[in-house]
Amino acid sequence: MSDALINGLAGAGGGIIAQLITYPLQTVNTQQRTERDTKKEKRKLSTLEQMSQVVKQEGWGQLYGGLGLSLVGTVASQGVYYYFYQTFRNKAEATALERKKKGIGDGSVGMLSWPLLRLYLRNMLLHPVLVMHH
Repeated sequence: MSDALINGLAGAGGGIIAQLITYPLQTVNTQQRTERDTKKEKRKLSTLEQMSQVVKQEGWGQLYGGLGLSLVGTVASQGVYYYFYQTFRNKAEATALERKKKGIGDGSVGMLSWPLLRLYLRNMLLHPVLVMHH
């Protein structure tokens, strides 16, 4: 298995774990934003109080409502990001070594060209997924 694929899978796995941990907070945050204007007279609940209220009234599943589509976007985003990071890093290192062998440069990798290209490609490839998510 290539380093790029390993990094892509690790990035996707890390994104899944992060989503599973933080998704209930995102759900409550969304509820707080939508209820902000309509319930001004009520005492504002803390995040933990609101999470507890959601679980009591609607069950644990409601805290994770919509998680599936969010995971698709996260897996794609993080997997592609880390895959291309490693791919372009390998390419940049190989190019720098070739240039050094030819007497051009010191063998170090440039700082901006590969990360910018990687970011551009990631955004172009994932735009449809991110649009569906939001």
